[in-house]
Amino acid sequence: MRLLLVFSLLLSFVFANVMGTSGQAFENDDMFNPELLKIDEKKYLGNFVPNVDIILENGKKEKLYNLIKGKPTILLLSYYTCQGTCPVRVDNLNKLIKETGLKERDFLVLNVSFDERDNLETLKKFKKIHGPFTKQWVFGLIDKKYIYKLTDSVGFKFFFVERDKTFVHPNVYIFLSPEGRITRYLYGVKPSERDVRIALAESTQNKISLNSVVDLALLVCFTYDPSRSRYVINPTLLFGGIGFSALFAVVSAGLLLNKLRSKEV
Repeated sequence: MRLLLVFSLLLSFVFANVMGTSGQAFENDDMFNPELLKIDEKKYLGNFVPNVDIILENGKKEKLYNLIKGKPTILLLSYYTCQGTCPVRVDNLNKLIKETGLKERDFLVLNVSFDERDNLETLKKFKKIHGPFTKQWVFGLIDKKYIYKLTDSVGFKFFFVERDKTFVHPNVYIFLSPEGRITRYLYGVKPSERDVRIALAESTQNKISLNSVVDLALLVCFTYDPSRSRYVINPTLLFGGIGFSALFAVVSAGLLLNKLRSKEV
């Protein structure tokens, strides 16, 4: 029992410090304020996204609305060379669709890059590494002149950190109605089947849904680490799932140890 208590306290201390460091980072003047990436949902919900040209992996251009073809759509804005949460968002959604009844539903997942340096080669490499994908997925690029036209229309803000060669951007799944209207934002990198199913149903019915509270810890892909003077993957996203898993393992091990000792007695 003492061993269990020590492990639990140690685990709590470690994660409290990790989260504390993350929180302090946002208060320091030298660090990026995640509020700048927060999407003003009231301003954008209900608006139509522009019918921009999307460059598909075969090199052909197609209008965004032609790709939607009257289907509810999940719009993912990411970039194909991302070493942070972009691939995590894609992988988790793809896995969710594969393993649930969502794979039978008729909707579109449109993943397009906001990085003007991306090309067909980086797109195909990304697909090869993270595939195979379900029938719902479409990957594409946007002409440089249309990138901000699309990102600004949904309130998606991002900036490039030259020193660290990475983008800081929101982690968000944007839901569009079959007509191209913004109906819902889901934040984070691991959506639940229930949330996706409800958001798709709302999109189909053109129902506009506002999030009452947005957890900034789930919003930011990278955060500034003053000890290394660089942007690093948000520890909240990196350690959040690990923390619960580790705590569960420690508790389970303690219970098992107590059970074995009881049998010996």
